[in-house]
Amino acid sequence: MDQLIKAFPNDLKFVYKNYPLPFHKNAMPAAKAAIAAGRQGKYWEMNKKIFENYRTLSEENYLKWAGELGLDIEKFKADMASPQTTALITTEMKQAGAVGVRGTPTFFINGKKPAGRSFELYKSMIEDALKAKKKG
Repeated sequence: MDQLIKAFPNDLKFVYKNYPLPFHKNAMPAAKAAIAAGRQGKYWEMNKKIFENYRTLSEENYLKWAGELGLDIEKFKADMASPQTTALITTEMKQAGAVGVRGTPTFFINGKKPAGRSFELYKSMIEDALKAKKKG
């Protein structure tokens, strides 16, 4: 994604939705941690820590990482436990299910699900969408 964002800095809108896999016991708490960090402006920073440390996901580590990011820990804990956080994740999961998402990561480019995963494929699809937009 970083490559694509750099390749199309003015033309690409990147939308990220949480889809914690139900069978992964740490997925929902990790999504809540990212959202709670986001409420203090550090969503992507927490997201990065979660993915870099996916083998050591735990409540203790979420709090440790929140501290490393300079977050207000009490607000972070409250936001993780908030019904609004759970509701947001539930909404995003329903949206994903409605368009056929069954696993992570899943990508869509201009509403189309690519038949593969490569920078070249995604780049080509984005270029085609941009060409079509200019024609229309």
